[in-house]
Amino acid sequence: MGHHWLIVIDAYSKYPCIHATNSTSTKTTTQLLEEDFSHFGYPHAIVSDNATTFSSQEFKVWCHERGMVHLTGAPYHPATNGAAERLVQTFKRFLKKSRKSPKEALQEFLMQYRRSPLASGYSPSELLNNRQTRTKIDTLSPSPAHEAQERQAREATKSQAKELQSMVHNVHRHYQVGTPCYALYCGPRRTSEPRWVPATVIKVHGSRSANVKVHPRGPIWRRHLKQLRPRYGVDEDNDPGMDLRDYLRSPSQTSPQSDTDVEQTKTSDQLVYQNLPPHYGPENPRRFTRIRKRKAMWDC
Repeated sequence: MGHHWLIVIDAYSKYPCIHATNSTSTKTTTQLLEEDFSHFGYPHAIVSDNATTFSSQEFKVWCHERGMVHLTGAPYHPATNGAAERLVQTFKRFLKKSRKSPKEALQEFLMQYRRSPLASGYSPSELLNNRQTRTKIDTLSPSPAHEAQERQAREATKSQAKELQSMVHNVHRHYQVGTPCYALYCGPRRTSEPRWVPATVIKVHGSRSANVKVHPRGPIWRRHLKQLRPRYGVDEDNDPGMDLRDYLRSPSQTSPQSDTDVEQTKTSDQLVYQNLPPHYGPENPRRFTRIRKRKAMWDC
């Protein structure tokens, strides 16, 4: 199917590892073997055929540096490496019958082969990892091994929780919808000027995060429980908020009659908003207060 396949199998558990590659050089082969050995460790011995990849001096040095004994069989006698040869035959039959792409077919083959019972009654995954590989069919009918693993995980979690409670007294705060709180501001200048903004919880996501609405006219943030602090509610929390420009304008200034009234309105708005703290939302973007100097013009 347009690929070279490197097939590796464990002699004890018959656990397979298969890689698709476009090169059969020694360097590429050792890189793929290093990928497998990073999961399971270096073996004591390797048995291979007499291909030039495995008979090169580079491969011998690679095995010697890692303390592995490299064994090869007699020419024209593939039964010496019978486990690998049998896996080659099984894998080829599966690829021919599968209607999926080579990559998807390889993943399905490894998943099913690693969990299929051998003559001993145990699968390669159970012999090598001491547990059965979990697949999609186990979600419909869990096996006794998976049920036992789930019980062990629950018991381990309970024991760890008891140890933590006996060592450290943790304070857990629970926020509900409508609870007043302080939310951590994570906008511009958050590192130089950290601040806690008054807000109210409007939605709770599980047990770790919640949506809060900033007062008085702020946006809605999502914060972790560690980014919230308790706060006593006040009557101003029920106030929906008002634009200060509408509040400061008098009825006569709402519809100015002359250019002087318009300039007075703009001036009052600018003075008011210069003394206000920064608002938290896209409708009121942050502006720099630094006065920009004009560039000096040089006559040449």
